[in-house]
Amino acid sequence: MAKLGTSCKECSHFNKDDKSCNIGLHPIFKERGADITYLDGDVTIDRICPYKNKDPLDDKDVYIFGTIILLANTKEELESTIKKLNENDNIERFKIIVLYKNIPYHEILDICINNIKSSYKIVKMTTDDIPYQIYKSLKYAKNGMLFILECCREIEENLIDKVNHIINKKLYRVLHIHHNDELHQSVSMVHLYKWIKGHLGETMRFKLDDIANQEGSDAQIYTWKEINEQYIN
Repeated sequence: MAKLGTSCKECSHFNKDDKSCNIGLHPIFKERGADITYLDGDVTIDRICPYKNKDPLDDKDVYIFGTIILLANTKEELESTIKKLNENDNIERFKIIVLYKNIPYHEILDICINNIKSSYKIVKMTTDDIPYQIYKSLKYAKNGMLFILECCREIEENLIDKVNHIINKKLYRVLHIHHNDELHQSVSMVHLYKWIKGHLGETMRFKLDDIANQEGSDAQIYTWKEINEQYIN
């Protein structure tokens, strides 16, 4: 089976004279355990490099994207959460899915029209089974990273920036981020969440650990404590 990887040869950041990376990514890939091979006029890495491009890319060009699911109990909490998310300069990269139950639709719509800066979908929950409702709403999701937030609770400061930092700055492979296996502030890859049916039946962490044990691989699961430590460093 072919492996995914990166050839540095045609990248604008590749220094052909000494075969180094002008933005210093080779040492970081080595820290993450990647295999780097030095060839005649090229360097290959057994990982996908987010910065490879014929034209130089900066931090604004390389940033995560995806879907944010908001679990709304009241219109005030929903509006407050959206305004908090809007503090992120890259919020337009994310589609917002609002799951609600006991709020009049026209009030939800009004909040979305006046506050959401990207595409969105409003979905009324038909049962109290929240993991099921989340899974069913994924047909509206945009690929990329999936954030699940309960609007009635506090959210991490710089929440999205922290996830981008560990993925695109520290170059960790991240499949799932959790806080005590709760839905709130869980972060996963959308296509993976769909594939293993999210938190239905068992938690994402349990399912990923089980798959990793069967394959003898790293589950690539992190806690918010670990994400915060990487963001500080």
